[in-house]
Amino acid sequence: MIELPGLDDLLGGNLSITFLLMAICVAVSLVGFWALGRDRYRRYFVFRPSKAAKDRSWVGAVLSHFAHGDVGHLLVNLFALFVFGPRVERTLGPLPYLALYAASGIAGTLLVHLFRRNRPRHAALGASGSIAGVVFASIVLSPGSRLMLLVFPFPIPAPVFAVLYLVVSSLSMGSRDGVAHEAHIGGAIVGFGLAGLLSAQGFAPLLGEVGRLVG
Repeated sequence: MIELPGLDDLLGGNLSITFLLMAICVAVSLVGFWALGRDRYRRYFVFRPSKAAKDRSWVGAVLSHFAHGDVGHLLVNLFALFVFGPRVERTLGPLPYLALYAASGIAGTLLVHLFRRNRPRHAALGASGSIAGVVFASIVLSPGSRLMLLVFPFPIPAPVFAVLYLVVSSLSMGSRDGVAHEAHIGGAIVGFGLAGLLSAQGFAPLLGEVGRLVG
């Protein structure tokens, strides 16, 4: 099942980067809630691929990684980061964890740009790309855990979750559901790869769990 952070982590100062990222998301989102309703400032909190291609949306490309569309969007991402971030930070260490978080977010943004750059009205925001990277890193580091998808509301083995997540996200690309599935895919792939490269055990635990499930 999902492993929540223990009290020793919360009181021992071992989750400084996780809490810092959560605090930044809250701070930027609160300002963003005000700015998103004002045309003059909205562009600073959303990523518009068509404008980024013309070097006109880089501030939005950065702040959009921390801004959120509404309180519900923010709370979902904060909860996911709180659940999965500690495990990754504790295993990899603060700086590698931060690098993984940033690289996953950048990968998500680049994939959104690749698929949406010719759509002038498309805009994206949220930490979901980075958090997808953290979730997939957690799967590499703790492959014996069980997770749930909204479309499969029951615990499933982490490696199976990873496959289903990518399949569902890939099939949902291009839909008009308001979710940046490209960002999720890009972040997930990079988080998965970096976790295996940065972890002392590499992909061995994951491969062992896959072998157990297949066998």
